[in-house]
Formats: sequence, structure tokens, C-alpha cells
Amino acid sequence: MDNQTSIDDLVRRCNMQLSDRDHHYIVLSFLHAWMISRALPVAHGTLLDFGAGGQPYRELFETKVARYVAADIAPTPGRALDITLKVGQPVPLANGAVNTILSSQTLEHVPDPNFYLQECRRLLAPDGFLILTAPMQWRHHETPHDYLRFTRFGITALLQRAGFVVDHLEGTGGVFALLGQILLNTLCERRVHRPWLFRVINRVALWLDRRYPDPEDTINWMCIAHVAKDVG
Repeated sequence: MDNQTSIDDLVRRCNMQLSDRDHHYIVLSFLHAWMISRALPVAHGTLLDFGAGGQPYRELFETKVARYVAADIAPTPGRALDITLKVGQPVPLANGAVNTILSSQTLEHVPDPNFYLQECRRLLAPDGFLILTAPMQWRHHETPHDYLRFTRFGITALLQRAGFVVDHLEGTGGVFALLGQILLNTLCERRVHRPWLFRVINRVALWLDRRYPDPEDTINWMCIAHVAKDVG
């Protein structure tokens, strides 16, 4: 984000509670399962939540790491920040100060992703991991601070250019998960709030996604990367 305009009006998720009557159930069910199965095992030491938002994964990672540090340009009500960031400025931490960086649905809101990822590289200790999720297809959100979408090849190239090796990269569902999520987002945007209908769409879309997997169209990318040994 390039300023704090409208930040106070944003509604950000602050926990991992899931309901199949929620219009974000499809995307969150994938993200939450991946955080537990793939991301949590590599988290260690000091974790920087870089673009923390509502810190929905704080309680999950605090059980694993020695210290959890939340950083963003502005706090979410009820969630204090450890570091308040300044746009376009380095994070006020020393080189190699953290062992894990969590970047969840943040990269699309950064006008200069190269600078952001270079900061991730600078801040990570040699044994560190970057846990990153970012959208391939999603409607505009947190406008006007919504800048980018990423393909598999684009996000890989950005990470490699910043000095990372990609260990794991997978999509958040396939075509039918994406179609279901698009429909749910559209209904919610049009103020059609029908929990029973949301539940039907969630269940049918996820069943079809399992029955007919097609990962070439996906909602998000979920990635784990480490610092390349020959960099620096």
C-alpha cells in the first residue's frame, strides 16, 4: 500500500475459524490446511509476519516459534503491531534478524514487489524460510491499493531474482474451486447474503474440484522458499 488512506475502514480476518456458510470458505479452507501441513513445520526461531493485517495465523504460529513479530503500515483494531512500517522504507531490523517470514496475501498490495522480496532476503537468516501466499485470480480488494496478480512462472521468477530457491509451490484449488469462489464473491458484493446458498456452493464447488482437478486455473499460489546459498 502506498499510504494509509482508508486503512481504518478495512475489515480483516483475525482468526482461523472456518464455516462452510462463509463466502470465503473455499479459499480459506485451502489456505488454512496448507498453513498447518506445509508452512507450520518449517517455521522456527523469530517469525516476522510481514504485512500482518488481522494476523489470522498468529495463534497457530506462536505455538511453534520463539517469537512472533507483527509488522504492517497500520494496525487492525484489536491487533497490536510490533513494528509499524513506512512505505518504501526498509524494515527497522538488522540483516538476518529473523528465521521465518510469513507473507500471507500481501504481495499483491505492494507496488514494488522486487523491493519487498529483497527485504525478505535481507531479513532472513541463512537457515530461514519464506512462507508466501499470493493470488493468481481474485477480484479487486482493499482498493485502490491492489496492484498485482501472479502466474506460477511470474512468482517463481520474482523469488529467484530476489535470491530465493523455491522449495514448494502449489495452487489453492483448481478450476471448480476458482469458479465457486468467483460466484460467492460476486453474490457477496451484490449483498446477496444467504448462508444456506453459500454452503451449497462451497460444498458443490469443492466436490467438483476434487472430482475433476485442473490446477492450471487457481485462486492463489502457496509457496515456501529459502535463501539461495550462493547469494550474498
